[in-house]
Amino acid sequence: MSPAGGRYTPIASLPAELLLIILKTVYVDTRQRVMVFDPHTLCKGPCNCKLDLNEGTLTEWNNHDDLTSPSVFPYALASVCKQWYDLMLLVSEFWTRLVIFVDSQPTPIADLRAQLSASRDWSFEAHIINRQDGIGEDCMERSRVQAVVEALSPHFHRCERLTFDVMHNSSIPSIRRNFSGTYPLLTELLIECKIHDSKPQEVGENEAKAPPLFPNLDRIALTGSAFADAYENPSWLTGIETKKLALCKISHLSPIDVPDLTFFNFLSVLGRLGNMISLELKHVNLPTLPDEDVPNDWDFRLDFNSLHLEGLKKETFQEFDYFTSTLLYLESQTIRACELPDYGISHSYYLDVEDISSTEELLSVVPTLSSRCVTFVSCGGLNDAVLERLSMPDPDTGEWGLETLQDLSILNSPEISVQGLKRLVKSRIVEASARGYGKDPNYDTFDEMAPIARLYISRCVDFSPEDVRWFKRKVRNFSFQS
Repeated sequence: MSPAGGRYTPIASLPAELLLIILKTVYVDTRQRVMVFDPHTLCKGPCNCKLDLNEGTLTEWNNHDDLTSPSVFPYALASVCKQWYDLMLLVSEFWTRLVIFVDSQPTPIADLRAQLSASRDWSFEAHIINRQDGIGEDCMERSRVQAVVEALSPHFHRCERLTFDVMHNSSIPSIRRNFSGTYPLLTELLIECKIHDSKPQEVGENEAKAPPLFPNLDRIALTGSAFADAYENPSWLTGIETKKLALCKISHLSPIDVPDLTFFNFLSVLGRLGNMISLELKHVNLPTLPDEDVPNDWDFRLDFNSLHLEGLKKETFQEFDYFTSTLLYLESQTIRACELPDYGISHSYYLDVEDISSTEELLSVVPTLSSRCVTFVSCGGLNDAVLERLSMPDPDTGEWGLETLQDLSILNSPEISVQGLKRLVKSRIVEASARGYGKDPNYDTFDEMAPIARLYISRCVDFSPEDVRWFKRKVRNFSFQS
């Protein structure tokens, strides 16, 4: 605003009422809209009613926001000046997403307590974050995390989402000692770290509190030590067993965390959780016992739609596949940096294979693969020998690996060649045509072999203009990046 004298009036001089309107507008624009219903569905035929289109919508915090960004709401605006901060503390909605830093520039505990007080009786989510990249050490992180947990504890009963993204495993809170009672609103509990150092030291009371209950938990991620901590009081699973978890993620679990835990017993615990949408196991390497007897009354109910396995040893991978391969149909799975089993990978519609350096392992599983959409990422073991196995039937069984393959992407795997890709594309055109593709009206292109419909190659080989023209004639959708 510029008065007649030409001087600018500072924004700090705006009336509090007007400034609050501006801040609330920013708050609404920051959030993502969730359509509940269309208010015009009650109108019959064309209408000229004046119903507000926003009347049928709600808003929620955007899960895709970068919470470490300096511009994240409300902290960027609250840091403008003390007047703005004090004014924003009057609006409870602004403080229903708390971002709490525990790195070298931590959130002051006094500020956290003020924000918790400002949120009043509203439900909220809390994200405890260390912004460092995991290189080096942070000797003070554990005490900072503990101080944050102590400030949050009286308010846990109204917490909806609680996430820890800290540096050290030794800094994570104890589920047995820091959580007690029932958490009726909590839908997401994520406890993760960048450096998996020593197990957290026991702090606080000598005796553990009453086991916590999470009856509405929908998403859970635990480091190995956090899982082991909860494992000692399995009643924390009560209530979760009757739900379908959207996500269950366990990372870096080893005998160091639970000396007497075998992989079979670990699966038994997961089985208590029942159905899941997504299961992620990262660097879970527990002893497998070949002579371990499965109880006759063992009710194994583990089921999921999406699977991510990372850093599994061959024996662990094989035991997991043994107990799950016949129990489910996977929509998608990601196999990353694992030692591949000898006898194949479970079927899924989508398959991502990442960071596999062994050509021998890939050659052993390729004949057994049956996915329709496959992506290879940073696989040093993927070469022309592997492509050759996909370009002909298996010499022992006569069956084609990836027989129903339609969509193939290969990224950052430089051991393949243009000629190997051409053989793959051409051989499948020839085989599909011989079976009746394009000729037999009853030929089922979904369940039977068809030419590759989409081929994407990135950072693998250099294509000449002539090569590009060849692939575009043979593949319906061909694209590449050098």
